Amino acid sequence: MDHFKLINDTLGHHLGDRLLIEVANRLRRCVRESDMIARPGGDEFVVVLTGLREGMLAAATAAKIVDALSQPYRIEGHVLHTSPSVGISIFPSDGNDADDLMKDADTAMYEAKRRGRGNYQFFTAEMTAAADERLELERGLRRALAENRLELHYQPQMEALDGHACGVEALVRWNDPERGTIPPLKFIPIAEETGLIEELGNWVLREAGWQIANWHAQGIAGVRMAVNLSAHQLRNPELVDRVRAAMDEFGIGPGLLELEVTESVAMDN
Repeated sequence: MDHFKLINDTLGHHLGDRLLIEVANRLRRCVRESDMIARPGGDEFVVVLTGLREGMLAAATAAKIVDALSQPYRIEGHVLHTSPSVGISIFPSDGNDADDLMKDADTAMYEAKRRGRGNYQFFTAEMTAAADERLELERGLRRALAENRLELHYQPQMEALDGHACGVEALVRWNDPERGTIPPLKFIPIAEETGLIEELGNWVLREAGWQIANWHAQGIAGVRMAVNLSAHQLRNPELVDRVRAAMDEFGIGPGLLELEVTESVAMDN
């Protein structure tokens, strides 16, 4: 169930338990007598559909479940909104035993979350390969941060009226010794999902500050540096103090550091 922890933490465990009971009741109305429902723990439920002629028929039940569990919940004067992320694995094509089928359904469920929640996804071998690659990228990114393997590239910002350079934008790049250059579109989402974005953002901020000071020492003054901020950084109450500390450390004057809000942040709400 999507965002269940938020409901549990803000309204209390009593309402959270009532919500889970209602989810179970709705699930029972979505399946047949011959099917099985279980709750292994927390906000996760398992539905076993028996005797299907073909695996794709599970999609009809999954769609029914998504619709039923996405309707508002009226509990003790509260109207609660949540939705399910559903992963589907098929016996025997996806696994021959319960452990493999559960693991594959779990992988598919996280793919459903990645695709925006409130939907269902089937497990595929390609999905597993993508999950394995993501894990390797996460490990590599942690090493890159620890061993200072990242670098900033500086893209000039041009004044449209007369064509002169009026500043630069700092763009983080990761050159992995084994994989080569990894594009930001691939590793930035991983940094956000794993919590590494704070460490990465702090590194970018300080590296950009150092570069401004370095250019100033070479007689290149007045270059405005733009640094992108992620949603996670914007939500951090320490952001202002970190920016101020970087400006103080590298002697960055007013107007020389620009903080850019990314498109994903602007579209978040």
